[in-house]
Amino acid sequence: MIICFLGRQPELGLAELQAVFHQAPQLIGDRIASLDINVDLALTKANRLGSIIKLAETIDPNFVVSKTSLNELATKLFDSITGKITLGISYYNRGASKQSAISLGQELKQVLQEHTHSVRLVPSVAATLSSATVLHNGLAHGNPKKVELNIVGHTLCRTIFIQDIDAYTFRDRRRPRRDAHNGMLPPKLAQTMINLAVGAAKLATDNVNILDPFCGTGVVLQEATLMSYQAYGTDLNPQMIDNTKVNMDWLAKTHRVNNAAKLTVGDATNFNWQTWAKPAVINVVATETYLGKPYINTPTKSELLNNIANCNTVISKFLGNIAAQLPSGSGLCIGVPAWYIRDHIYHLPCLSQINQYGLVNQTVGANLIYHRPDQVVGRELLVLQKR
Repeated sequence: MIICFLGRQPELGLAELQAVFHQAPQLIGDRIASLDINVDLALTKANRLGSIIKLAETIDPNFVVSKTSLNELATKLFDSITGKITLGISYYNRGASKQSAISLGQELKQVLQEHTHSVRLVPSVAATLSSATVLHNGLAHGNPKKVELNIVGHTLCRTIFIQDIDAYTFRDRRRPRRDAHNGMLPPKLAQTMINLAVGAAKLATDNVNILDPFCGTGVVLQEATLMSYQAYGTDLNPQMIDNTKVNMDWLAKTHRVNNAAKLTVGDATNFNWQTWAKPAVINVVATETYLGKPYINTPTKSELLNNIANCNTVISKFLGNIAAQLPSGSGLCIGVPAWYIRDHIYHLPCLSQINQYGLVNQTVGANLIYHRPDQVVGRELLVLQKR
């Protein structure tokens, strides 16, 4: 059993896990879910999970702290270890405090010392260690001398993977071409969107051709390339295509990957991608569409309705164009705007007509919206399959 620690918006994490591992995760705590998969499978997919902060393998599903249980744990994990042990403790139970983690850590450290081990306890400033602390102390790199133990209810689990926040920051901020005026899709969200799109498709996994019809500066194409998918990108603005070319060349050099992305200028409301991509067939779409006018302050009702109408016109034309070209079974994850105004969410009118395009919503009953509390405009993720 693998324990999955979800990001700030757990609905996205649950949907992504289902898409990647083809089974429904079980929510077992606040932003924590379990999956019945083995460690090897979890680790093969871990680096491409954008909305999953941490993965841990279950050691004991019925753990109760006692001298006996700690002795058994010391024997099981560390008896064959020589040299200094680095140990971190994260306590996820409701009501757990910094002191809870410190006390358990000190008890286990004492037991390990009785087993003749030298131990360094990673300092706790809260009940749980931060991702940065786990990452920079090497507690999730497979080194048996460096361990983070997590308590979730009565489940004791050991961290096997932590998101590399430094790598995401590098891919996001060190790209040579960035455009804040057009919004900047976080690489983690791009990964999640790709996984949702591929998961929605009925395709052989070795025959995935991913299109971003609003490619901007190429974040989706960058992440698709790193995930070993063939990437295709178009954008109405020639400058965006130039920016993407520069960024993809940078990615090829810095990450030692083959820059095979195919790019051209194209209007997403009328461009023919299948003719352009021949002999390949586009069968997966992952994209953030036109998000409309950005807002710093809350707009007036008339300003908002005018913006919604403009976005709806562009996106409805795009949906009709792309849906008519895709083969049956194609998967899509499309980021469209949703507006948060005074505790009300405004959605695009065309979303109620998805079926008219020959597209089937794969997230019925779920709103997958990437949104920060201080933002007016959020990204609503539509996960669709072509009939």
